[in-house]
Amino acid sequence: MNYLIKFLLFSAIVPLLFSCSTSKQAVDKKQEKVVTLNDHRQEADVFMKAVSQRELGNLQKSLELFDKAIQINPEDPAAYYEKARLLQALNRSDEALSPAKKAVALNADNQWYKVLYANISKSVGNYEDYISTYEELVKEHPNNLNFLQELAFAYYFTGDYRNAIKTYNKIEEKVGINERLSQQKVQLYSKIGLPDSAVAEYEKLIKINPDDPRYYALLAEYCSKNKMPEKAEWAYKKILELNPEDPYVHISLADFYKKEGNDEKSFEELKQGFANPKLDLKTKINLLFNYYSGNLTEKQKKQALELSEILKKTHPDNVLSESFHASMLYENKEYELARTLLYKILKQDNSNYALWEELLFSDLYLNDYKALAKDSEDVIDLFPSYPLPYFFAGISNFQLKDYVKAKAYLESGKDFVVNNDALLEQFYSSLGDTYNELGQYEASYKAYDQALKINPENAIVLNNYAYYLSLRSVNLDKAAEMAKKAVDLDPYNHNNLDTYAWVLYKQEKYKQALEWIKKAINNGGDSSGVVLEHYGDILYKNGEKEEALKYWKLAKKQKDYSELLDKKIAEGKLYE
Repeated sequence: MNYLIKFLLFSAIVPLLFSCSTSKQAVDKKQEKVVTLNDHRQEADVFMKAVSQRELGNLQKSLELFDKAIQINPEDPAAYYEKARLLQALNRSDEALSPAKKAVALNADNQWYKVLYANISKSVGNYEDYISTYEELVKEHPNNLNFLQELAFAYYFTGDYRNAIKTYNKIEEKVGINERLSQQKVQLYSKIGLPDSAVAEYEKLIKINPDDPRYYALLAEYCSKNKMPEKAEWAYKKILELNPEDPYVHISLADFYKKEGNDEKSFEELKQGFANPKLDLKTKINLLFNYYSGNLTEKQKKQALELSEILKKTHPDNVLSESFHASMLYENKEYELARTLLYKILKQDNSNYALWEELLFSDLYLNDYKALAKDSEDVIDLFPSYPLPYFFAGISNFQLKDYVKAKAYLESGKDFVVNNDALLEQFYSSLGDTYNELGQYEASYKAYDQALKINPENAIVLNNYAYYLSLRSVNLDKAAEMAKKAVDLDPYNHNNLDTYAWVLYKQEKYKQALEWIKKAINNGGDSSGVVLEHYGDILYKNGEKEEALKYWKLAKKQKDYSELLDKKIAEGKLYE
């Protein structure tokens, strides 16, 4: 349509549009102006030019033309309406409010003028007019669902939840009961503290959809959250009646019973859900991790193991179910069974480092150092930059008395430790022990110093360091200081007490040494050949030779004692 046709049509319509508005009393008497037919035609021309400029994207020019049109005919509501729309588009809502209000004043029968005014009022925070205008629109157009929806939102937006509910009820009368409306009302009833009314909304949905388990699920979830356990349990059981093969309802019931403090029922429901093959394995394992979060009790560990057995049976020959079962065996300290299963899994796929780590720890807890040495070396081949396998290779070879190999692994592995001082501390501690066995004493002392630099409170390192110094009668003051600190840190450890007593013995402080070796004996040292032999030596230096012989003979009954013990017993004399 060309511009001339638009102009002719508009010119023909304009007098009709404004014939009624000129009689209204909304215009200020002081600003009254007699609008001639020529004014109408001139204003129509300017109006159309303003519209054209707006369509071309020249918004500022269009605004100027609308202002000019209003000057020519201040009684034209359409001009005020278009000006308000344009200002709103320019993000000048504060300025748009006045012409929008003027348009309504000049033609209160035009619904779109009211809609614009209401929406601009909302955007500038004039909520009273926003609501009252939509109330008028609803009253004038009671079957307009859009106006009802906007009024309901207006009440909700301003916190008038009761009127929002009433408006939603009017909508429901027109469109019928449906989930979206019911959910909106449930939310509002919850806000005003009327949970029973919220439940009634779900019950209405159930009444018209008695065979749809979804609505029972909505009711169950709401009642569970709002402390209505009886209704929640009823709803969950109805879902089972309608769909007994639904695995999710068992999971929901498990969660429900857990929150209610009924752990036995919760576990039974969880077992039923996990036994259902329709629920995929990954979901089950994720649920299990959520269900058993935090530090597990022994009972929970046993339950998790039982569930892992169900998973393994329900999803046979699945590496994920087997891996999880192996992990649960490990958590329950079934290390032999865990190890057997881990070997099987890793034979099929050796790329899972976490499973290798569980295998290594299983070897360690079984004190199977031969297996630990072999398995850790296999892991190093697969994951050469992971430090923990080097550590296990080091300590296992140390236990097997292959100190050269232990040294090689420990020296290599410590260089791969990143941001883990606790592990690095263990590397240096083990290196200190290993260097000592190899007779590399200075290297041993340096390694211990590095460990203590990381953690000055490491009682094991303090004890070992002090003991090895005492054996060689080297730096005994430092040895005494470290041994005493180890005792202070762990005062009932007979090894620490024995070491401190032995350092004092080496310092020729025999009476003090006797006092501390007795504490070692009284704290479990009577089962150690080393402690018993030391007791005999200290007694001998304190002039109690018969008592010394007695404890040397007791030491002989144990496994660990010195090469000189037989000679001490045979001759009844102290040899050092």
